Order: sequence, then structure tokens, then C-alpha cells
Amino acid sequence: MWLAQEDRLRRSAAQTRRRNKAIAAWIAQCDNSTVYFYGPYPPSQGRSKWRVTMYDPSTQRKKSLMADTKKAAETLIRELQQQNSEKDIVSVHQALALWIDAKLVCWKNPRQAKEVRERIDSWIPDVAVTDIDQSQAHELYLGLTKTVGRFGVLKAATHHARLKATKEFWRWLVQHEYVRSSPWELVKPIGTANAGKKQLRGKDARALERTLFGLAETGDEGALAILVQLYLGLRPGEVLGLTVGALDGSDVYVDGTKNKNAKRRLELFAPVAELLKRHSDGRPDSQRIFAAHLPQKPTTAWMYKRLQKYCDHAGIERVCPHSLRGLHSSLALEAGATSHDVARSLGHSSFEITKKHYASPESIDTSRLRKIRQALHDS
Repeated sequence: MWLAQEDRLRRSAAQTRRRNKAIAAWIAQCDNSTVYFYGPYPPSQGRSKWRVTMYDPSTQRKKSLMADTKKAAETLIRELQQQNSEKDIVSVHQALALWIDAKLVCWKNPRQAKEVRERIDSWIPDVAVTDIDQSQAHELYLGLTKTVGRFGVLKAATHHARLKATKEFWRWLVQHEYVRSSPWELVKPIGTANAGKKQLRGKDARALERTLFGLAETGDEGALAILVQLYLGLRPGEVLGLTVGALDGSDVYVDGTKNKNAKRRLELFAPVAELLKRHSDGRPDSQRIFAAHLPQKPTTAWMYKRLQKYCDHAGIERVCPHSLRGLHSSLALEAGATSHDVARSLGHSSFEITKKHYASPESIDTSRLRKIRQALHDS
């Protein structure tokens, strides 16, 4: 008999915990300023218990709870009111920290988390996530487009990227029921972003290549790193992440992490492959090929500073390392490579991305005209 009573108490406690959890989940989806509690209502036909009703007019959601006595129902209402008033509404920056923690699972580079955080908290005030409505979202974005930074008014590409990250963040808030809807979905990007980086032309590209080869042959690993990027079309971070074990003759295995297409095997120009082999001989497979003396992989500034120096050495206009991806794609198209192969080399899922951000319009036209000539000749 004692065991049976203990079992009933255990089941009752479990039911109470489940009920409280369900109530907390229901309240968490409501605005605590609009939730109303009605009752207690006495037993009526077909019901032997007292009833308490919770109602959220903003969503018209309703939930009823039962109590054995009027006193228990009144106590339940007081507990619900207290629970609702103490409901935790997170601020933008608190929620941002939670989102980034969740995203770190798929972000292998911790610097990416820092960049995404800055794209959002640099212009979104740290208010409750429920405080930003559609009108405020439009005003915030309009203000962002007029922000003056170190190099003048923000470029369209910069505020487009910040708006995109903010929209993704708010979708996560909706998915996890911190807010009911996103005020950012109807905010449209303003202005047209410049597609791609300025690319070197003909003789300047050849002058840079000759300079890089000359310096790489004397043991300048920065020049060798830029050569590898130029011939393979890699992202700067992918070049700096290459390990000795990634080399197999002229083949290079790129363990990219940006997307599912970033992992790829590419064939390197034989003279560059020979320089790379000489630079890596006798070193463990797990060691980074470039800047191995540093405790961790350097930022892309490592390549940026060196490329500026090599451009000056070659007597040409300065460009950034990322522009070499565009140069690679343009040269490849002009030489007859297919759009599919060029996109694959750059680690893109389709040529549309390559076309929009990397390949020059002239190289695309040259490739198209070559195909037309081949089609006419073959026919």
C-alpha cells in the first residue's frame, strides 16, 4: 500500500513537471504585455474541475488549464501571471551570441564567427529582439547605407552583406521562437554592388608572373604562394591552409571549408609544382606549406601585403589576392576551358557565381565566340 501511494505521488510529480514545461513553452511564444488570464470558471455540465484560460490576442492562441478546487485555480492564475512576467526576453546581442554558438558547429574558422558578429552588432542596437519592427528595420538599414567609414560612405557590397547576415540571424530567431516574424524580410538592398575585383590585363599579368617566378626560384615563399593561387584560382585562405600532404606530384588536394564544392583536386602547372615540391621536401605531411613558422594559419593579410610588394617590384598597378581568382577564371576561359571546369576550379557550385563575381565580361564573350566558331566549323 505504501509503495502504491509512492508510485501515485511520483506519477503526479511527473505530470506536474510536464504541465509546467508545456505552459512555459506556450508562454515563451507570447508577448508578456498582451497575455490575459481568465477565470477561475466553476465546474459545469460534463466537467468536474475549475478552469483557467490563458489568451494571447496578438496570435489569438488560447489554452485552458484545470484545477480541482477554486482555491487551487486562483493559486494557478497567480503562478501563471508570475511566470509570464518573469519570461526571459533576450536582447539582440544576447541572441546573437546564442546564434553564433549554434553556427560554430559548421564554421571551422573562428574568425568567420567574428566577422559575422561584426556585420550585425555594428549597426543593430542592443534592444530586445521583440522591439524592432518593420518600420525600424527600414530606418536602420537606410541609416547604414549613409554610414561613413574609413574609406568614405559604405560600399553597396558592404551594407548588402550586413543586411544579408541580419536576415539570416532573424530567420533563426523565428525558427527558435524568440520572435514571431522577421521585420527584415521586406527590406530590400539599396544600390548595385560592384561585381568582382579589378583584374590585371595582358602584359601586366605576364610581368607579375615573371616577377613571381624569379622570386620563388630564390626561395621567396610569399611569391610561391601567390603563384599557386594564380595558377589554381584558390581562395587566399585555401592557399595558406595547404599542407605538405596535399601534394601528389602535380596534383593538389584542396581541403576547402567554405562550402561542399570547396574540396577539390586540381592539377598545378608543372614548373610551379616543382617549386612547391622543392619548398616542401623533408617536411611532415601535416605541416602547413606556407608560413609554417607561425603558431597558426595567418590571415589573408599575409598574402595581401606580399602581393602589394610584388606588384611594385613588377612595376604594375597594385591588386589584391582575391582579384587573382578573377584573373585565373578569365585567362582559363580565354584559353578555351569550359565554364563548368572554371567554376569547379574556383570551388563554385555553378558558373553563374563565377560569371557574376570573377570572370571578366570580355573573357566570357571570347569563350562564347569561340564556341560559335567551333559550331560553324564543325557543321
